[in-house]
Amino acid sequence: MKAVFGLQILATVTAFVAASCPPHGPESRLQRVNRLTKVQPSRHIDDILSEWDLNNVTLAAVRAPPVNWPLPILNKNWDGVKFDINGTIDLGVSYVERAAQNGARLVAFPEVWFPGYPKGVINTDYPNSWLVKHAADYVNNSLVIGDNNWNKLAQAAVDNEIYLAVSVSERVKNHLYMTQLLIAPDGEILIYRHKIRPGGRERDLWTDGRLEDLVTVVTTPIGRIGMLSCAEHSYPEATFITQAQTEDIHIAAWPLTPPFGNYSLGYESSEVITALASVYANVGNTALILTSIGSSTIYPGGASPMWTRNEDSDPYDAVPIIHRDVNATSFPKKTYNANSKVSWGSYQNINQGFPDYIPDDMGTFIPWNEVTVESLYEMST
Repeated sequence: MKAVFGLQILATVTAFVAASCPPHGPESRLQRVNRLTKVQPSRHIDDILSEWDLNNVTLAAVRAPPVNWPLPILNKNWDGVKFDINGTIDLGVSYVERAAQNGARLVAFPEVWFPGYPKGVINTDYPNSWLVKHAADYVNNSLVIGDNNWNKLAQAAVDNEIYLAVSVSERVKNHLYMTQLLIAPDGEILIYRHKIRPGGRERDLWTDGRLEDLVTVVTTPIGRIGMLSCAEHSYPEATFITQAQTEDIHIAAWPLTPPFGNYSLGYESSEVITALASVYANVGNTALILTSIGSSTIYPGGASPMWTRNEDSDPYDAVPIIHRDVNATSFPKKTYNANSKVSWGSYQNINQGFPDYIPDDMGTFIPWNEVTVESLYEMST
């Protein structure tokens, strides 16, 4: 069993190495996304970055809701509410502009902030009434690579000369994906990934990502940046692989974070979310941007307890974004650390110590989960 388990991990590492190399032959997925994204560049990236003080790089996290998102934060009543991707894009661009005006060099948005997280999709009723009433509207408000709203986001990064980290509901042909993007100040998309496994009832709306969606860490002049979404921060197959790539800045997108001591579901509590983020920052020794509607938090690095977080009572119009400065010149910018807590040597302990009594049985949890757009439309008719 151990040999088989080792081969599975070896395949993952091989995929990581292959994805880290320059693409040859057929067009890569990232190349295709950049080709289809239409932006008007302003200046060369080197000219932009030459004006930045890397000793004081301001990171920003949006904590205000998108257009038409039901409030207060745990209100899940969508009766009479429609998604508005056009209005939400315009609002998001205004937040990018605001962050840049406040000196931010990187701004991050919460999970599927575009067009908005459907916080009624996860509930205890069956059949899921949210899907019946709103699935078609959600499909129609999801982004498509290269459409007008997609390009507006990329252009916002260019116009404001800022790294832009967004999470969108993306339609790819017959499926919806929970997609994360990292866009450079010159408009190049550096990271394009799908959430590897939407959680719980999210799997009734979005389709799973693939193995390639774990390989996401990129080197930038302000540090090595990686991204994961929400519950992925509790998935060892996601956290181990990203942390092994030695991030300097990690972007953690959650949909919502209510005040401490105020929650309806355990995974919607600040206690759980901040614990996952803090542990990730500690194990990965990374600065971490936890961007989430309600309360966002920025961890300056590693095990530091000196986080920056908005006050729960802060009104969204007054404090839509939080900021924190980090020293990018202190980042090691190494692609791998053989002596870290997350390394090949550490993996060997996992492989060798895996209990022999556990059978080599893949079960039903592994297969790719697919949700078609047709099925969502049919559900809503």
